[in-house]
Amino acid sequence: MEQIGVILLNLGGPDSLQAIRPFLRNLFLDPEIIKIPLPGPLGRLFPRRLFAEFVSWRRTPKVLPNYQQIGGKSPLVERTVEQAEALQAELNRRFAGKAQFHVKLGMRYWHPFTVVAAEEFRRQGIRNVFLLPLYPQYSRTTTGSSAKEWRDLHRDKFGRCFRVKSVRDYYRHPQYIASINDRIEATLQEKFTEAERCDLHILFSAHGTPVSEVETGDPYSGQIRKTVELVMELRGNDYPHHLSFQSRVGPVEWLQPYTQDKLAELGKRGVKSLLVVPVAFVTDHIETLHEIDIELREEADHAGIKKYEVMFALNAEPAFIAALADVVEARYLGKSK
Repeated sequence: MEQIGVILLNLGGPDSLQAIRPFLRNLFLDPEIIKIPLPGPLGRLFPRRLFAEFVSWRRTPKVLPNYQQIGGKSPLVERTVEQAEALQAELNRRFAGKAQFHVKLGMRYWHPFTVVAAEEFRRQGIRNVFLLPLYPQYSRTTTGSSAKEWRDLHRDKFGRCFRVKSVRDYYRHPQYIASINDRIEATLQEKFTEAERCDLHILFSAHGTPVSEVETGDPYSGQIRKTVELVMELRGNDYPHHLSFQSRVGPVEWLQPYTQDKLAELGKRGVKSLLVVPVAFVTDHIETLHEIDIELREEADHAGIKKYEVMFALNAEPAFIAALADVVEARYLGKSK
């Protein structure tokens, strides 16, 4: 029976308060996150390491209380493990007797790193590997960074011993769109009364990128907009909806409107009931659980929005797992649904 390894690519997250600084250091060491002009071979190494050390040292005391408020660590790895287990079960159910799937995590900036999954597959004699990003929308800074890391590892450490397939994005996959709609509908039923739904607006909030990324051809923002469009088309555009961007850092211009500015605008317009959908995230972590649910909740309160609710990420919802299984099936085994 054919043995197939699947690696779920994600950014990772600190698994303790002590891990915050090294996690941030790894993040800012990545040239795909922030590009720094570096002169010469030695300069390409030292200034970036110095920069990463400085930024992680400065930012750790600022973000540490945020992690304390959500349990002292990021839940991203645990949630991704649940996704991996559910996806493995679904794929093995679909292809019982034909192929056996082994799904592992490949985190970019903290344990378990991608190299660990690759080493385990090599020990098991698994040579067919599928790379599945948990970023439905492609960006050079996310999927692109993880793909580059894999290419470097595959060439330098593993001698190109794997037969590799991958997917670039699945931002418009019908089952993925349906899974978002299912979560929206469930949240509306759970968190809003019928009266509150009469005056409801939906705000899709996505992680931002510098405008310079768009100018150099990064498709992320356009794919985000298409995802939102397809979700609302599926819903029959039943509620007024908006798109904004969060998590900007540094002095450069980022995608706009910024989520905090959009909240202020909606408050001025008299919006009192708001559902926030973290459209770029499929796994709950610090940005959904703290930035959106705690920090931006305060912004909404100041803006006069009385009912502010945040949709959980898709996590291991069966509809989303089915979408991931469809992506693997269509790309790896040459079948479609």
